Amino acid sequence: MSLQLIKTKQGRKRFLKSEPMKDLINWMELLSELKNFLSIESSFQIVGNSVYFEMSPKISDPVMMLEVIGPAVVDQNGLVLMDLESGESLIHKLQGHDLFSFDFDQLLLSSKELMRTLELNFKKKNDELSPFFHIVFNHDKIELHFFRQKDYIQK
Repeated sequence: MSLQLIKTKQGRKRFLKSEPMKDLINWMELLSELKNFLSIESSFQIVGNSVYFEMSPKISDPVMMLEVIGPAVVDQNGLVLMDLESGESLIHKLQGHDLFSFDFDQLLLSSKELMRTLELNFKKKNDELSPFFHIVFNHDKIELHFFRQKDYIQK
């Protein structure tokens, strides 16, 4: 995998997070349930078409997230709000992959290797990488998003 990172400045974002996913094979079913909850039982609105998976090398079960706008109140057990403050993010676009030929296990291994490489580079600069990263699906695009530690605030 060639390492091509795009550094970008992003604004503040709010996400609604699912419970940790034990079964990645059925992520589309969970996505449908989450969207159904948002449209029928909440005052949140989905922003954009992207589906985010929050990952960490230290945690085996990812969390699905959708970017939302709305009040900072969740009245559904298992769902959590998370705010990502504005700041720099490092984006790695995966070329030649689509959701039909997608191998989650290989992506997780590649993501963790990339994160270790980035952590070493950040330590050389006396900076820290956030312990979390996002796998982002947007139609046929798949990206990995990494953050500086100081820019990542979880509520």
